[in-house]
Amino acid sequence: MASNYTEVFQDPTAVEKYAERTYAPGTFSSIISSRQACWLRGFVPNAFGTKPVHHDFACGTGRVARMLAGMVAGSHGYDTSEAMLQKGRELGTPGYAHLVRPGLAAPEVDPGRPALVTAFRFVLNVDLHLRDQLMDFASAALPDADAGLLLVENHGNASSLRHLRKTFGRLDVSTWFQELSHQEMRDLFARHGFDLVGMQGFTLFTQGCYRAPWGWAAKAADAAFASPMSKWATDVVYIARRR
Repeated sequence: MASNYTEVFQDPTAVEKYAERTYAPGTFSSIISSRQACWLRGFVPNAFGTKPVHHDFACGTGRVARMLAGMVAGSHGYDTSEAMLQKGRELGTPGYAHLVRPGLAAPEVDPGRPALVTAFRFVLNVDLHLRDQLMDFASAALPDADAGLLLVENHGNASSLRHLRKTFGRLDVSTWFQELSHQEMRDLFARHGFDLVGMQGFTLFTQGCYRAPWGWAAKAADAAFASPMSKWATDVVYIARRR
């Protein structure tokens, strides 16, 4: 994995490319993001009797906060990149943006409301130490089973078609390829006192499958089957609760 992942997005040029190209309308990432937004906006009011306070770990430009606008009592985003947070402000991200030093993010807990902790496009890109920092953050926001829920995205499920890139692809030593299995995610949750209570898939296919001439078929199949076949989805969001 990239050893300098936390440093990459200190560069405003990299942030601009991420926000304006990776998530440009019609791209693979933007399509998946739209599916996630639709799911989140249905999931949150069903999972919480009272609007929760949202805590987004490694929030980047605040994409998840924008998905949840109006569905939560308030959003707090935490990131080590001022360039990412500034781009989020330009994009109209609601809530509060907290610039934090690596390893020092602490949730702004509201004891009168449940909490929703999210971490999207993070765990796959970092090492175990940083994953543990995420879980420490989640544990502080969710001290017990009644405190709320944790949602963690894995956009490199080892039980998906994406795995074929590792098995059959011509990946040289300079290629950055990382994947995580469902068991690795369960183990991460368990080490920090969380139970996996559900998962939601958003695409069975990889980015290349969304290109012509078969892109239309992959998009249609994902729309119909990615959710019921979440176990085999390339992009999965795990739902966890504190024990």
